[in-house]
Amino acid sequence: MDKDLIEDEILTDIAVQLLILEGVPVLAFVYYLLHKKQMYQLERGIEEKDDKQIRSERRIINGLFLTLAGSSMILAPSFAVLVGIEAHLSFELLLASLVVLCAGMAMIIGGELIKYKASFSKDRDSLVELKQDLFSK
Repeated sequence: MDKDLIEDEILTDIAVQLLILEGVPVLAFVYYLLHKKQMYQLERGIEEKDDKQIRSERRIINGLFLTLAGSSMILAPSFAVLVGIEAHLSFELLLASLVVLCAGMAMIIGGELIKYKASFSKDRDSLVELKQDLFSK
């Protein structure tokens, strides 16, 4: 019995280590490519507009992905038991899942806040333009 518990802990440790060892370089590569794209655009004189609506939609999509990934990490041992694989939700897996889940929810909330602020600033700009038109005549 103790041998199975030790094997489960080793397997969980290997999964977390693989996630870190493979995830961090991939993320660094993505940021490198984004940086190269920005530098190329600056060299060519192409100015990329920062559309808050697109930013908020991208953040919401990324937040949904992280939220679903975190919840699937929590539910994966339960699904494994249904299939017949012996698996347990360890504390490390639960902690990592909660971090991913909370990060996803924070990104969703942040995306909604950006969307709200973008709509508020658009209304404000139109009010400023209306005010300038009224007082310029």
